[in-house]
Amino acid sequence: MKVLVTGGTGFIGTHLVKALLDRGHQAITLSRRPSGLPGVEHHGLEVDGDQALHLASRVDAIVHLAALSNASASYQDPLLYNRINALGTLTMLEGARLGGGRIVFASSQRIYRPVREPIPEDGLIEPQDPYGYSKLCGERWMEMYARLYGVHTVTLRFFSVYGPGLVISGGASGVAGIFVGKALRGEPLVAHTNQSRDLTYVSDVVQGILLALEKPAPAGSCYNVATGVGTSMEELAEMSCRVTHSRSRIRVESSAGFGYLVADISRARGELGYSPQVDLKEGLERYVAWYRAHG
Repeated sequence: MKVLVTGGTGFIGTHLVKALLDRGHQAITLSRRPSGLPGVEHHGLEVDGDQALHLASRVDAIVHLAALSNASASYQDPLLYNRINALGTLTMLEGARLGGGRIVFASSQRIYRPVREPIPEDGLIEPQDPYGYSKLCGERWMEMYARLYGVHTVTLRFFSVYGPGLVISGGASGVAGIFVGKALRGEPLVAHTNQSRDLTYVSDVVQGILLALEKPAPAGSCYNVATGVGTSMEELAEMSCRVTHSRSRIRVESSAGFGYLVADISRARGELGYSPQVDLKEGLERYVAWYRAHG
């Protein structure tokens, strides 16, 4: 299978491309970076919208990962986030329609309203930031292309992905990376109450993507890709200090509201055969080893 991976040089994309090659697929990457993985056809900054459309129309499948992902920063420039995230998704869908390929779209937990119990795919949709709305817009276009044009679309909603390759450059996104980085530097960790996240190791996310690509999931399907296990911010802070052997001080602060984003993954288990393999302790240990090796 020839697969176009947008964002294929990024955190999740790099892991996915390697897995695709290991399984005998041909991968093409498209991202803002000027170069890609050795031996992989890559298209970078020189590609305009028409060229991206052409690339998307000449492959068997598209995995659309490319996006601006800093939810906090999206408040400052909602137009940019929707131009990149929503319109970028529309371009890939049109390419799939023209070329007859299938498309897997990386959506986000941030389309949901936070609630205190695991969220199924038909849970309350209420994004809390422009980033979430940009992903929801992409989902609506996925539904349109499946229903009106017969494009084989599958939407995957990722929950708090972490692991080797995740680098935090600012903002509030990527809490596992923020806590591990601070713990390794000996800085204080601030854990807010009433906050819980479904921390998903990157290899489990790649498993979900591969299943969506290779299994005959119904067109228009949507799945949560996560662990189904919630972790409070205090628990994450404590474990980050434990696996890094850090003496960082943990400060627990109350939060104005609550932010429980934990997935119900029963649909992905039943229809895709998805089964997360890496628990939080093992995942953080792997991540810390990578973090230390790469400075």
